[in-house]
Amino acid sequence: MSDEGKPITAEHVFKRIIWRSVLAIGGSMEQFTTWTITGIAAIITFFVGHLDSASGVVSACGLRWSLILLAFSLLAGVVSKQIGMAVAHGVETVTKIEAFLHSPDGQRLMGHMTIEPRQLTRDIAAPFIWPLSWLMRRSGEQGVQDYSSADRRFIRLFCFQLYTNLIHGLLAAAAIITLAASIK
Repeated sequence: MSDEGKPITAEHVFKRIIWRSVLAIGGSMEQFTTWTITGIAAIITFFVGHLDSASGVVSACGLRWSLILLAFSLLAGVVSKQIGMAVAHGVETVTKIEAFLHSPDGQRLMGHMTIEPRQLTRDIAAPFIWPLSWLMRRSGEQGVQDYSSADRRFIRLFCFQLYTNLIHGLLAAAAIITLAASIK
């Protein structure tokens, strides 16, 4: 069922409140990921910089696999961080736009609109280069049909952030266990 042309319901507002309060956790997770990425990068730098010394204490195979696991952990952490920043800034932007649209100036602006919403989304997406233009147009069309689509998208991204952060931590733990198990 499409929301197009209908007023926002209490259910829309309630879901938005719940989902955005869940998304607030993402900021803390992103900050935590910054510290773990930094720590893992420092460990990799230490081992690469002291390869001769480390190979005297840890087997070469164990050191190699540990560095591989740490590198993949670092990659997963960076992806998690990027997704977290996208969610945080996306929610902030949507919140500012909503605040403006609910203000007297925003209401006045909306009252003077003469273009249909679907055409407006196409016009907004037009200056973006593909694939961003396609994503912007698709996002706008979904927003016209489903008023909760932006919040749903942020929740999906938050889930990806959570999963990549979990992979980041598990790979780092596996690397440390590999190092510990390969001590000569």
